[in-house]
Amino acid sequence: MEGSRLIAVGKIVKAHGVKGEVKVFPYGESMAFQSPGGKLFLGGLSEVMNEALTLMSARSQGKTWIVRFQELTSMDEAQRIIGCEVLLPEDDLPPTQEGEYYHYQLIGLEVVTKAGVVVGILRGVMETGSHDVYTVESCGREMLIPAVEEIICEVDLKQNRMVIDPPEGLLDDL
Repeated sequence: MEGSRLIAVGKIVKAHGVKGEVKVFPYGESMAFQSPGGKLFLGGLSEVMNEALTLMSARSQGKTWIVRFQELTSMDEAQRIIGCEVLLPEDDLPPTQEGEYYHYQLIGLEVVTKAGVVVGILRGVMETGSHDVYTVESCGREMLIPAVEEIICEVDLKQNRMVIDPPEGLLDDL
């Protein structure tokens, strides 16, 4: 883990059963790529910050994952980490395909139009059924930009910016 920053891949939302399992709400698909024996870390609560846990098993259940860690053997132990985020070293994240990005890579990008007009800063990503929606902060207001090919022209992580081609009416309040 040395030198690799920790990235949130999910949040522990509740204990599951009496043997220390927890329910994790995933941020994306990274939980599906984790193997038994792998290390995950906790974040969000100062008393457990960066505590390492060893994955024993993980199975999908609807929109959540039921996860068992070697270090947790009772419901009480599982309950103490409810609300924590599950973190992975950045180097352990599965690679993305061309044109795909992790949410953490997009948060903070400057959003500009093809004409060079600054729209604002990307502050959040909402997952919807058909496509993501980017929350962009502009002059203290919030705008929603659909994350579709017709609108998102370019993502340049090195330049820390996203270029969009908004349809007529999308940025009328700008």
